[in-house]
Amino acid sequence: MPSDPSVHPHHKRQANYYWRVLASGFGFTIFGVTGLIAGLLGIPVLRLCVPDRIRQQAIARRAVQRFFQLFIRMTVTLGVLTWSVENPAPLRRRGALIVANHPSLLDVVFLVSLIPDACCIVKQSLFSNPVMRGALTAGGYIGNDDPMQMLEGATMNLAQGSPVVMFPEGTRTEPNQPPQFGRGAANLSVRSGSPITPVFIRCEPTTLTRNERWYQVPYKPMHYTITVGAVCPAIDASQIAAPVSILVRRQQERVMDFFNRMVDAVRPSP
Repeated sequence: MPSDPSVHPHHKRQANYYWRVLASGFGFTIFGVTGLIAGLLGIPVLRLCVPDRIRQQAIARRAVQRFFQLFIRMTVTLGVLTWSVENPAPLRRRGALIVANHPSLLDVVFLVSLIPDACCIVKQSLFSNPVMRGALTAGGYIGNDDPMQMLEGATMNLAQGSPVVMFPEGTRTEPNQPPQFGRGAANLSVRSGSPITPVFIRCEPTTLTRNERWYQVPYKPMHYTITVGAVCPAIDASQIAAPVSILVRRQQERVMDFFNRMVDAVRPSP
């Protein structure tokens, strides 16, 4: 007797695919609506009730972290994705300078969900995004348009014990390509005396890349793997008789060694 087409594996996969498209749309709708409500109502109420700017910032960052945690839990429950973290403890260290590659749109969501009181370096254009600008401003996040202001703001956060999250590529990584980092993170590390905690993020299958839209759902649920590497010690510029540019290049090479090794480890065999 022929099998019932309604339970054929192909039909199951197709139904699962369409479900994940709908679930992804629902998730991003929740994300956008929550961001708008926070910007229009939540942030003004916070500023009215909490006059102290530092306290406002702490509450906003905690709210962002908690929302990201709930968002991830929702997407996992809906079957959109799964994820795992290797060696998360260094992310919770006060004043950590966290440097990550950027393969997917959700990278910052995963990282900030793991890091208390995180300050992120973000694209300046996001401060004009109605969904994001309220939380970014209230949380004291730093735009990347002015390198000197970025350096000063990040150094101040690190000195106060707040972790700083940077994506030195400046945009999302091209799939199956090694990351191309600018030297902003290495420069910040040398000038602030902060060690670097490198984080390699992998999404399999690739999705939500620079040229993909939310509805371009992969053939199976995506899995994010977040690998926290060994901390790269700070280089004390005051103790080494070399130009700062040389020290920055040396720190950059240390960091890129980790990321290149991670890329080689996951690269498909020819």
